[in-house]
Amino acid sequence: MSARGRSPLMEKLLALATPEIKQGWFDCEELGIGPEHVEELIGLALDEKLNSAPSDSREVWVPVHAWRALGQLRAASAAEPLVRLLHRMEAGDDWVGEELPRVFGMIGPPAIPPLSEYLRADDHSVYARVAAVHGLQCIGSDHPEVRDEVVAVLSGQLAAFEENGPDLNGFLISHLIDLHAVEAAPLMKQAFDADSVELFVMGDWEDAQVELGLKPAREKPRRPTILDLLLRRQAALPEPAPPAPAPEARPLTRQARRKAEREAAKEQRRRRQ
Repeated sequence: MSARGRSPLMEKLLALATPEIKQGWFDCEELGIGPEHVEELIGLALDEKLNSAPSDSREVWVPVHAWRALGQLRAASAAEPLVRLLHRMEAGDDWVGEELPRVFGMIGPPAIPPLSEYLRADDHSVYARVAAVHGLQCIGSDHPEVRDEVVAVLSGQLAAFEENGPDLNGFLISHLIDLHAVEAAPLMKQAFDADSVELFVMGDWEDAQVELGLKPAREKPRRPTILDLLLRRQAALPEPAPPAPAPEARPLTRQARRKAEREAAKEQRRRRQ
């Protein structure tokens, strides 16, 4: 887009500093961005030329700035269009996976229907659907009045654990635990008992019970997972040489586990190629 063809809003977004993932969000009010800009912001967020612009250009960051603005404006009309961006997860767009769930949480209840519909469609990639799960969880956490509705949606999807695949089941359980969905514990146990849960995401059934407050601590040694191995590498700790059993790992905080999820997911996908 030539400089002569840029709108005042586009110029404002281009002038912003290069963003950091999940950090340094600008203030819409300070920039004079308001509800009257929502339609244009939606167009900028979805613009394929901007999304595929060179990584060293300012243009490539315009969609990020646009969806951050839409979140701050609580733009209900942006919910369905932004859900369309989740397909970029399959191409490894971590910005979509890390930031859009927060944006959906800011938009709130109007984003529940399109995210729920996206989650139920099994023709979408697993990690795009995982981003939808995360978005729903953010809505439930940020808007307690719809927490039960969100838990019902996530539980309804988990009920199809035999068809979902272990990865999606693991993330469904993880985000249900973020919502402290004790009411979903029997369903979680069914999925674990059926060996239909990828353990690198949340751990095993004992981990889930501890996180939900149903048990004070583990009683059995934890079986090491890909996530455990990745965390060992990150901490520069030596991996136990087989056949010696892996030492008991200290339970991860929710923040630490969420930080490691993406790397574990990438490793899992790489191994399956």
